[in-house]
Amino acid sequence: MSNDELPVSQAAWNDFADQLKRIGEKITGPTGARNGRERAEGYRYLVRLISAAHQLEMEIDRRHPSLARMMTPIRKFKGDGTDTLYHEAKLDEDLSYVFSVRRGEDIFFSATVYAHDERDAYYIVDDLVDDKIEWQDDGGEPMARIHLSAERPEGAKNWIQLKSKGPILFTRQYFPEFVDSTDVGRYRPAIFDIECLSEVAAPEALGEEDLADGLERVIEFIDDATNVSIGLSIFAGLNLVSYEKTQQGQQVDATHITEGKMHLDDDRHDEYTPEQLAAMVDPKLISNNLPGPGIQYLGAWYKLEGDEAIKIEGRDVPCRYWSCQILTRYLESGDFRHHRVGINNRQVKLAEDGSFVIYASHENPGVDNWISTQGYTNGHILIRTLLADPLMQASFSVVKLAEIG
Repeated sequence: MSNDELPVSQAAWNDFADQLKRIGEKITGPTGARNGRERAEGYRYLVRLISAAHQLEMEIDRRHPSLARMMTPIRKFKGDGTDTLYHEAKLDEDLSYVFSVRRGEDIFFSATVYAHDERDAYYIVDDLVDDKIEWQDDGGEPMARIHLSAERPEGAKNWIQLKSKGPILFTRQYFPEFVDSTDVGRYRPAIFDIECLSEVAAPEALGEEDLADGLERVIEFIDDATNVSIGLSIFAGLNLVSYEKTQQGQQVDATHITEGKMHLDDDRHDEYTPEQLAAMVDPKLISNNLPGPGIQYLGAWYKLEGDEAIKIEGRDVPCRYWSCQILTRYLESGDFRHHRVGINNRQVKLAEDGSFVIYASHENPGVDNWISTQGYTNGHILIRTLLADPLMQASFSVVKLAEIG
């Protein structure tokens, strides 16, 4: 029986399953996994994306939104920070909302609205960082009401503009430790509430067409997140740091192509040059992976042997926060439940002149400033700063463990 002869919901489910199989082939394609570990983690990554897409896409209602937690200690994507809580709510540009925040024990809070422009690319519409928000004291805790609408309501103390297609409210909370510290009660996260002020009807019962539309959104989310993670890893690979090759930290895009070859760990595929791999990736996907306001990224792609470590050298800068962390090929933060995969400016030990040296390796070579690579032979090494002035400069090199004093 063809899909045209099936009930709408069954046909939609069959197409959903077929699309998942198509996306799964990217894990073992030329731009995907390089070895057995990455293949296993790649398919687990797709399951994590299904989990996220169910909550963030399948169940959304722009007329009755809620702030949903995007990443958890076992569900992460698109370069999540080890110390950061992320929430999002899908909104309608033609409606008005009020967003209430009871602030927690974070060291940085921001609310940003993204939307699609006329080229269907994401951009930042408007944002508010914590020191630009007018807070009210409520029993010793900061409270704020933030209006979200096309026009600023009269008398509104806090306002974020809504415009363009399909706006999304995105919040970030940074903490002094790995973010699972909020799950066990060491730090109190913010309490959110969002209410639509426009007159809207109550939610209707789910119909077969609604199911089909929801499954299509789930596939679009999974496909986009997979393309972004693989694509950014390919472009990051153009800024490779390996033994006897030092790189200044930089953001790599499609205009920065270097000579050389990227090799697979097995012989399933031929070798591909960086140009050939980059040509397989749509640069638009890279531009769609937007950072938040005031955030700077410095990083490199590393290739590491078992007797080697990444050496990160830089100088502290005035800022709200900075950290150095590992990201996998799929832009997932390392497993901070069991490994020290990141270090921030409240934890790093500085020299008297404000400089720092951090080592990243599988095992600690006996230094204070160290992060675990979890044994990955290749991946991202990333520094992220918030509101840094001046911007941080850092270099990355690979050294032999025996050379570390």
